[in-house]
Amino acid sequence: MPESIYRHIADLLDAGRRCALVTIIQTIGSVPRQPGAKMLVTDEGEVLGTVGGGCVEADLFALAQEALARREILTKTVDLSVKSQDEIDMFCGGKVTAVIEPLEGTPRLVIFGGGHISQALHRICAPLGFHVTVTDDRPRFANEERFPGAETLAMPFERQVEELNLTPATFVVIVTRGHEADEVVLQQVLGKPLRYLGLIGSRSKWKRIRGNLARMGHTEEQLDRVVCPIGLNIHAETPEEIAVAVAAQLIAVKNHDSPKARRHRARSGAAEVSGD
Repeated sequence: MPESIYRHIADLLDAGRRCALVTIIQTIGSVPRQPGAKMLVTDEGEVLGTVGGGCVEADLFALAQEALARREILTKTVDLSVKSQDEIDMFCGGKVTAVIEPLEGTPRLVIFGGGHISQALHRICAPLGFHVTVTDDRPRFANEERFPGAETLAMPFERQVEELNLTPATFVVIVTRGHEADEVVLQQVLGKPLRYLGLIGSRSKWKRIRGNLARMGHTEEQLDRVVCPIGLNIHAETPEEIAVAVAAQLIAVKNHDSPKARRHRARSGAAEVSGD
């Protein structure tokens, strides 16, 4: 079973999914499973393996969901001696200690637009552990020479999203050379369950584009996910400063992504400029 769990973990991470691995590390007294027993809980609530069934498994399943939400490793003890017989449905009275590890793959950053801000953002984010992909509709702006080590894609923006494997773990930053291309990209990515979706520009620009997209049928929920202006509010002006502000915001999302933090980020955007 551990081997199949590890294969399943690899498949999930390759697909941009997240999961939590529950491993029993210590037991005291009469318990259903011994140290080393494992259970995998996915970001969609699927379960593979078992750590004993009954209330033990229910408690550890809830803790796995908590670990996924907090993105933190948890170590918890379930005391079966305080459970009623109806709860445990077995003759156990010991304690089970487990470690719960949230797992996710290398974060992927897709930058639409190959201008100066994109170059600066790539230089910052690649050493931070992001797998960077840069796109543009002009081959001279999306190539290995301009973006060493990054994946690049040069084709019309209207066709790009179908060539990209955008997953719930993908960070998307839209910094094309103009409002029209920004809107074309947004039309394609709004329906994707992305980890982060940021658009460079002013509040007035976003108000205008948001109105256009709403008239096309995009929902308020989809539109509310867009962070615009993009970046932390550090009064950034140059491409390099803007890239620092955006990279800091991406790190904040990667490391802590509570609803409260998302609302705060949406209010504190800074980069109210064009993308190229």
